[in-house]
Amino acid sequence: MNQPMRILQVLPALNYGGGIENYVMNYYRHINREKIQFDFIIHTDLEASYEPEINELGGRVFNLPVFNIRNLNVVIKKIDDFFESHNEYMAVHCHMANASPFYFHAAKKHGVRHLILHSHQPSAADKFSHAIRNLPLLYWGNHLATNRVACSDLAGRFLFGNKSFIIIKNAINIQKFKFDVNIREEVRKELGVEGKFVIGHIGRLTAQKNQLFLLDIFKEVSNRKDNAILVMAGEGEDRKKIQDKVRQLNLEDKVKMLGVRSDANRLYQAFDYFVFPSLYEGLGIVLIEAQCAGLNVLTSSDNIPHEVKLTNYLDFLSLKDNPTKWADTILQNSRTSRNEDLMSIKQAGYDIYEEAEKLQHLYLTLDS
Repeated sequence: MNQPMRILQVLPALNYGGGIENYVMNYYRHINREKIQFDFIIHTDLEASYEPEINELGGRVFNLPVFNIRNLNVVIKKIDDFFESHNEYMAVHCHMANASPFYFHAAKKHGVRHLILHSHQPSAADKFSHAIRNLPLLYWGNHLATNRVACSDLAGRFLFGNKSFIIIKNAINIQKFKFDVNIREEVRKELGVEGKFVIGHIGRLTAQKNQLFLLDIFKEVSNRKDNAILVMAGEGEDRKKIQDKVRQLNLEDKVKMLGVRSDANRLYQAFDYFVFPSLYEGLGIVLIEAQCAGLNVLTSSDNIPHEVKLTNYLDFLSLKDNPTKWADTILQNSRTSRNEDLMSIKQAGYDIYEEAEKLQHLYLTLDS
């Protein structure tokens, strides 16, 4: 029996709750693993939550040191050593645009012919100083890439400019996220939020996701709706800043921080509204998931592709609008019923069963 084609996926981490990790894992579960098999390289100090599942599916995880300016030469040497001892890969699929030149240079040197660069966001970094650092790396990686993929047109045009690319969408298992009243009651009981108006948020606790502004919005909602509760799932470097602001706003009894969760599909059922004031997104897979669960969704119109609006339940507001306006919109649009529009999501191309065929075709035709 022929061995499957092996593709090396390069990601920052493999912990639950990360958007890129969820994206890649969704596809890994749904491709034909008799034809295509993934291995993963990550750069993190965090536990690789997905590693047991990856091992079960036939993949391997390799953890290299975290990138930073002090150990850059060490990391580059580790990458080169990796390709020196691993010659089994048909392609490198890099989801870390700022690390792509180091991977592509080493992979090409050791005979890997196909270098796939994947754009997941329409911005170089959260901070100006990081953007200045990243821009030359993005240019170099784009120059070396043999294939270019993006999760949206906005993300693709940002990273690739006038070079051609294909869009492979942030597709999900639609049936997994559809609304279920029994799960809703079960999770609300687990969280102790029965009878509450639950605003939900799922995302890495970092500047990009803008949770400090989310707290300002929630404070306005809470001032006018006594039974309002904010439930946040995710982990990240901004946890302490967020906790400090919760105390500053006297919201300790109204904000639940759940940390990393592997059951986001269940959490959506418990929410009454999903609020996501991110600074920028390549698409924002949580916005697709939330719409699939029949939730009202409010997100930022700044640097989030408007193609993410798949149902009438998602609204945009500018981050230039104050928290009061965001709160007004939430309270005006809140509803007690949950009506799904799964057909719109499927017709827009976000069904993982169909979109996985597209990624599979990309890999299988690399040499054609």
